[in-house]
Amino acid sequence: MEEEKKKKLKEIEELLATYGGEPEIAPYVLKYLSLEELDSILLNLLKQQSNVIEENHEWLQQFKKREI
Repeated sequence: MEEEKKKKLKEIEELLATYGGEPEIAPYVLKYLSLEELDSILLNLLKQQSNVIEENHEWLQQFKKREI
């Protein structure tokens, strides 16, 4: 269980580092969250990442339509 939590924490930290985000919860507090809570945080970060990618794609499509 502890190894799984460490893995989730690492994934969360990597996602935040990749996108320059700052966690709203201090990192030391994350260690006290349950595995389910960490999963929820990770899924929310992945969803936000997906939304940003989709928004960027839509934004770029606007320019492609103008060029045609």
